[in-house]
Amino acid sequence: MVHFKSKTVFVFLVMLGVNYRISALEEILIDGPPTILITNVMIYDGTGSKPFKGQVRIRGDRILHVERGNQPQLSSDNQVIDGKGLDLAPGFIDTHSHHDIGLDMEPNAAAVITQGVTTIVRGMDGFSNGPEAADYFSVNQYLEYFQSIPVAINVASFSAHNSIRLEVMREDFKREATAKEIMAMASLIELDMRSGAYGLSTGLEYDPGIFSSTLEVIELAKVAANYDGKYKSHIRSEDREYWEAIVETVEIGRQAKIPVNIDHFKLNGKFNWGRTDEVLSILDAAREEGINITTDVYPYEAWSSSITSLYPERNFNDIKETEFILENLSSAEDITFVYHSLHPDYVQKTVADIANEAGKSEVEMLSHLSDESYRLGSASSAVEYVVAKGMIDSDVRLLLNWPYSNVTSDGGLECSHPRGCGTFPKVISQYRGEDGLGSLERIIYKMTNLSATNIGLKDRGVIKEGAFADIVMFDARNTKDNSTFSNSTLQSEGIDSVWVNGTRVLNNGEFTGELPGRLLLKNKE
Repeated sequence: MVHFKSKTVFVFLVMLGVNYRISALEEILIDGPPTILITNVMIYDGTGSKPFKGQVRIRGDRILHVERGNQPQLSSDNQVIDGKGLDLAPGFIDTHSHHDIGLDMEPNAAAVITQGVTTIVRGMDGFSNGPEAADYFSVNQYLEYFQSIPVAINVASFSAHNSIRLEVMREDFKREATAKEIMAMASLIELDMRSGAYGLSTGLEYDPGIFSSTLEVIELAKVAANYDGKYKSHIRSEDREYWEAIVETVEIGRQAKIPVNIDHFKLNGKFNWGRTDEVLSILDAAREEGINITTDVYPYEAWSSSITSLYPERNFNDIKETEFILENLSSAEDITFVYHSLHPDYVQKTVADIANEAGKSEVEMLSHLSDESYRLGSASSAVEYVVAKGMIDSDVRLLLNWPYSNVTSDGGLECSHPRGCGTFPKVISQYRGEDGLGSLERIIYKMTNLSATNIGLKDRGVIKEGAFADIVMFDARNTKDNSTFSNSTLQSEGIDSVWVNGTRVLNNGEFTGELPGRLLLKNKE
């Protein structure tokens, strides 16, 4: 196929009698911005279809052509990139991310760009943080802030229930909201939706959301539904009251008539291990009923949050409760501090280590540490974070293998948990085959097109004509995560190049310094 830099060349050929019909896309090529041709690559288009050898042409921020084969051609492209047989896929989409925190200090977003991620979704767990962790930011406020800090990655936002509940109820949040307060929250969610939020996010295991009634959440979810939004939730319990929390999530979808997503889907607690068939049967039944329920999953057996989340009743001094936690949820040896503003010397120590040093029992120490954190922290700003083992790998694989589960990280730029730096390469390198997710094309689908669909992103997560040029070029055979629990900040390898909105931000593993990321706004791109 011949492409023309200018109308002059085309008119000249017509005068010579050359019969050539110009396509709509080639009309864009004439007198337009420069083009980039990526050739000699194996293309995984994001749909789950078989890969094929071919080439992709980019113009501005969009994909112009996707062609099979690498036939020699007369090309007027401004730049031709030989992919040298590498793999090409849509940029990965992290549907539950905290990598937005600190972007002002690290605009390259190295932790995720080096994983091949081109879009992150913020406002998760019901919290909408601004430049200061304790701040509440509306979607419009975040847009204004974002415009002052060019970054390398795309960011999509959800309206955040916990932050909004704090904004309305202040410190008087340890109760059910009144009808007037629900109306006030609804008005803020409506403003977020009008500003381009993709839906409503809750964190019902955390303060202040843990004190909300199901009715409150349903009424607020209806606001998002009115704007064709989604409902994403860190459900009310991921261990003791797990099954009730799953049923509640389904009911919210049913009553609010809204697509629902269970965030960082897991089976936490020894008493829940191995029960994947039971929970998936509930979700399958909901889908058969017409409730569009989906999930996202990260490929690790350990979670990370404040230690206080181990106590849903906030009864930190209850010895029997503490004994139950250590026996059934996470042992003292499996709870490791990765951040502590009050006791920096606790970082990388387990509860067992700290108890031993203090000459106290593990039960006493967990109780004391949790109570102290809750008293001196706040609902929007924890004084510490732990990484704690609570799941098993066989469950993780089965939950991620569910047809409606996509890959996510739940990580942050600081990579205090290896998921922050290693999630997507880990799935590529360790989750292929019969005991994982099957083929590489299915894995790519669960990182791209399915992710975009579950969020509601348009023209992203797929390589096709007209889609945004968010693209990753990588070596699937040598892509791997290096981040571990003992050294969690090691970045992944195997990702060669990344384009965001048609601009190359990573070239041969090195950052280009370009910052073309955008704040993605629903129905406003």
